[in-house]
Amino acid sequence: MKKKSSGSLLKMKKAETLSGYLFVTPIMLLLGVFVFYGLFYVIRLSLFKWNGLLPETMEFRGLKNYILLFQDPLSARALINVLLFMVFTVTVQMFLGLIMALLLRSKLKGSRFFRALFYIPVTLSTVVIAQTFMGLYEPYFGLLNTFLRGVGLDGLVRTWLGDPRTALWCIIAANIFQWTGAQMVYYIAGLTTISEDVFEAAQIDGAGFWRSLGSIVWPGLGPTHTTVIILGIVGSVKTFDIVWLLTEGGPGNATQFPATLLYQAVARNSQAGYGAAISVIMIALSVMFSAVQLTFNKKRQEA
Repeated sequence: MKKKSSGSLLKMKKAETLSGYLFVTPIMLLLGVFVFYGLFYVIRLSLFKWNGLLPETMEFRGLKNYILLFQDPLSARALINVLLFMVFTVTVQMFLGLIMALLLRSKLKGSRFFRALFYIPVTLSTVVIAQTFMGLYEPYFGLLNTFLRGVGLDGLVRTWLGDPRTALWCIIAANIFQWTGAQMVYYIAGLTTISEDVFEAAQIDGAGFWRSLGSIVWPGLGPTHTTVIILGIVGSVKTFDIVWLLTEGGPGNATQFPATLLYQAVARNSQAGYGAAISVIMIALSVMFSAVQLTFNKKRQEA
């Protein structure tokens, strides 16, 4: 009986293992076709000189595309821009999203309305956001310059998107406006994991808003912070649409991003191999920054 029971348990375990592999197989096939094959193709293409049209014109050049990329001063400018964009958009969106979530987490009258209101920019097309901010930044009749003239600050009036000193910050402001609502939703969901009893105990002990934020809320939202930061990192590295719609990488290449360099290389200059090299660097940056954040979060949890 014992041999039969152990044999049947072994068969059941094998059947469960086999069924698990059968469930995973379709996903692995999809990943293999649409992710791993595409990644391998891009890496391979980055080693060639090609106009992207005729396969017979492909010319193997090894790492020359990467050498040219790292020697190009525009690449350094694009890297600096994306790092500035990443730091300021992620941190500001996290802070504003968390504050909004804390204010709207309660079941006060009208909280659902304001949640929906603050989330509206996330649902809008980037084209709509860009057109709105182009009207805001318009140098002659735009709302920003009109306001500055109205309060007597004519010295601050400028062509916001045409000035290399302000163009990048204008793009950052537009991105913060568009995506802060998404961070708010993440933090509202994260706050549901913190017991209300903890907040009530803090209030009884006399803890104010900022003390509760630093001692209870912020440490308790570790997984949410990680999610928000990783999404922000990946989103920053691949940012293209809002930059292209507002400045097209100008003025004077002041707002070039890796994605705009990629578009110009492939679509305008027919440099498919060089564009593939930019793609590989973008993927490497996303993986590297995400890995650093995951490692930091793991060490913080173990401490």
